Amino acid sequence: MSYPQFLIQWYNWPYLAGFGLAITALLLRGPVATTGVWLGRRLGFDGVPGYWILVISGLSLGVVGLTFNGTVHDYRPGLESAAFLPVLFLSLLFSLLITRSVGRIKERQFPEFKSVRFGTPDLAGCEGRVVSRVVSPDYKAGRAQVMDEEKTLHVIMCKTRTEEIPFASAIKLLEYDEADGRYYVEVAGKGDDAATAG
Repeated sequence: MSYPQFLIQWYNWPYLAGFGLAITALLLRGPVATTGVWLGRRLGFDGVPGYWILVISGLSLGVVGLTFNGTVHDYRPGLESAAFLPVLFLSLLFSLLITRSVGRIKERQFPEFKSVRFGTPDLAGCEGRVVSRVVSPDYKAGRAQVMDEEKTLHVIMCKTRTEEIPFASAIKLLEYDEADGRYYVEVAGKGDDAATAG
């Protein structure tokens, strides 16, 4: 049996449908978004576009299912029909786990935003994440990103008083230094820990 002949067998139809779901989600973002948002909430994340969730789940279902079926076909030919339900169950399970893991990473590291602002001087007390190589007292290019409640992503310049904070660290914005247009920042939770210890 050639590979194209293998692909069109009935036991591969759910996985080909997974690829179809991914393509449909890319082409019709709006109409399918609510289904993706519903799935994302069931998997434990909320800040990812619905169409994107369906793309990841469809692709992962297709790749995992065809891989499992291909393995059965290569090592136990003739058992594809008998293995259909176990393979389908495992493929759905792995697809949901992959979608959940990738979705949480995207939600945390690449949050959805509506607009971008630079240098906003009224964000003291907010938390953000370092996006430059480092933030320190003498490094002039220290930058961080802060997301507000309206999904506006603020890119701000920042510095510390004494310490050095590395890339991707969670930080808290302190007062704004109008002299050089930068916020003083500290590692998120540091002030709270000090207050608790005191």
